[in-house]
Amino acid sequence: MKGMLKAEFFKFKHAYALWIILGVISFSCMVSVLTGTYGSAEQTLTSIFKDSMVPILACVIYSAIILTEDFSSGILRHYIANGYKRSSIVFAKFIHYIAGSSILLFLYPAICVLLAAVVQGVETSFGAVVEKMFLLFVQSLPLYWGIFGLFFLIAIVIQKGVFAMGVSLALSVIVVVFTNKFYENLTGILKYSPIIQISEIASGTITNAYFISVLFSLTILTVCVLISTVKFNHTEL
Repeated sequence: MKGMLKAEFFKFKHAYALWIILGVISFSCMVSVLTGTYGSAEQTLTSIFKDSMVPILACVIYSAIILTEDFSSGILRHYIANGYKRSSIVFAKFIHYIAGSSILLFLYPAICVLLAAVVQGVETSFGAVVEKMFLLFVQSLPLYWGIFGLFFLIAIVIQKGVFAMGVSLALSVIVVVFTNKFYENLTGILKYSPIIQISEIASGTITNAYFISVLFSLTILTVCVLISTVKFNHTEL
């Protein structure tokens, strides 16, 4: 296990996918800030956390890149031949993906808010904005983990980057669009959706539905990792 974690950490340090994706989405936010789409750092922060689609799509691309490359390169056969357990390989990849995605979720709003504070200023104080950003990050992170679990499962099952990315992108668009479109008609059910709760906490609203949604998200994450492990254990490499 320790050896696999070291191997994944080495790949994380020497891979550029995360930073390229972060640069692209941060550039799009920078354009919005410079064109006056947001009026202040506070408005920028709220808008970014309400719009879950951008970080979700970014993490779809990230999952397809880092989780499938070892299938095509043949390095997984090398790991197994050297005595590493398949469950250790899956777990190490999971840690790599969750850590990278969480870093992306934190740095994206941090960069945008910092830029907005410099260009447009703050309504309260910069310290208050930073404090709120940390709070929103901590509150939203477990809600995203269930979504990331689905992407992890798709990548492990499909094993091919382009196809895994296509399936995850389609699933993301369908789920986000469906949830937002039918929320008013199906409030009783959809209020527990992580997508809805991410938007709610950005508005400063936390209810019992949030905690149920977190539990639901973590359950999805656990199930997806377990299924991924079972699938990988029976995959012929």
